[in-house]
Amino acid sequence: MSKEFTGSVLLPGESGPGLEASLELDDDRVRLVAGTEELGSWRQRDFGVVPSGKGSFKMALGGEELYFTPSSPASFAEAMEVPLQPDVKKKGKGGKETPSYDIDAAIDELIAQVKPLKSINDEDDLLSKPLLAGIMVIAGALMVGLIGMTFML
Repeated sequence: MSKEFTGSVLLPGESGPGLEASLELDDDRVRLVAGTEELGSWRQRDFGVVPSGKGSFKMALGGEELYFTPSSPASFAEAMEVPLQPDVKKKGKGGKETPSYDIDAAIDELIAQVKPLKSINDEDDLLSKPLLAGIMVIAGALMVGLIGMTFML
């Protein structure tokens, strides 16, 4: 079953009304058409959409990104099975808005940043080889001094 949505497209960083275009979806392809010109065609599995606010949606099309503002954002959101707006912001300390986030995803991200403990034999041990050699020389000199003082008495 094919669906078609009219609206405008913008590339990231662009502003203004955008290029009038149609987004055509069928069972296995997504096509973007402006007037009579096809701007591109992608497989459904290479297509992703998330809300970007104010009735606009950020779309990933085969590794490229663009913003699509459909003529009917509610119909488009329903057909794409995505929310109309991005995550709702919550009031944090001091009354400032803070973005909501998925705590499980945040924990997974932190766990991914954990680095394993270094081996006890690594070069950056607490006592470096030169420091250890210096301690041994001083200890040896003290022992010689103590032995020498013992014979003098």
